[in-house]
Amino acid sequence: MNIGERDELLFKLIMTYKRDHNQTLFGQPIKSVGFMGEEFSKLPVDFTIAGLKGLSDVQLETIPFSIGCGKAPAGAKADIEINGEGVSLKSLQAAPPALVNHTARPGFEFACQNAGVSIDTLDNIIEDYWDKRMSGVITEDTRTTDLNCPFFQYREYLEPILEYFLFDGTGSKLSIAPAKYLIEFLDPCNESSYKKLNRQDTIAKIWPKLIFSLRAKKGMPSNYDINTYTGKGAASIARWVRYHSNDYRGALHIRISK
Repeated sequence: MNIGERDELLFKLIMTYKRDHNQTLFGQPIKSVGFMGEEFSKLPVDFTIAGLKGLSDVQLETIPFSIGCGKAPAGAKADIEINGEGVSLKSLQAAPPALVNHTARPGFEFACQNAGVSIDTLDNIIEDYWDKRMSGVITEDTRTTDLNCPFFQYREYLEPILEYFLFDGTGSKLSIAPAKYLIEFLDPCNESSYKKLNRQDTIAKIWPKLIFSLRAKKGMPSNYDINTYTGKGAASIARWVRYHSNDYRGALHIRISK
């Protein structure tokens, strides 16, 4: 179990404990804790928060399982529901996850449609990315802290797209469990380290840390060749593709630096 998975389970157990003992979170009573409409069962009467950090990984998996609590499934943007609202959890001790895994243009068409924005501006940004990359102005990875970054000037346009991928869905489908807000923490057992971020707050925090890149292989059709590929979304995929460094590259990857 990695540190992020461990911290997520610790947080869920603590929220369940707080519910069982009529405690609060950010000043609000915790009346319900569960996932996808299913309430977590009550913890054993002898359960204490003080002993959590000493639990082995096996113990830490056994207790949540006994109350119907576990790791959120793939496709879920929320990790837990508190008072009926989906919440995404982020441990600051864990390595930052990819915000958008390698996704070709059809996936961003789907995301833009659900985010309520046109993909046309993103097409122009990608064109600028390739112009600058081919001419050596930028490398594969381009950061929003770099004034040459093609994405740098488009924060307002990109915000709803980034929010979609963080809270609502992927490039292929809407999430089975969307999130309304995010809670980040340095230590799940220390409530003073908790911070609640709404969608706008989340984007404001991560924007200076974003890294964009267009890559090959992952996110692209198998053995992709722009001259021969005629599968689903062929015309759309081709719009972002360039042959560079001995491969066809056209899957946009967005990650958050430490």
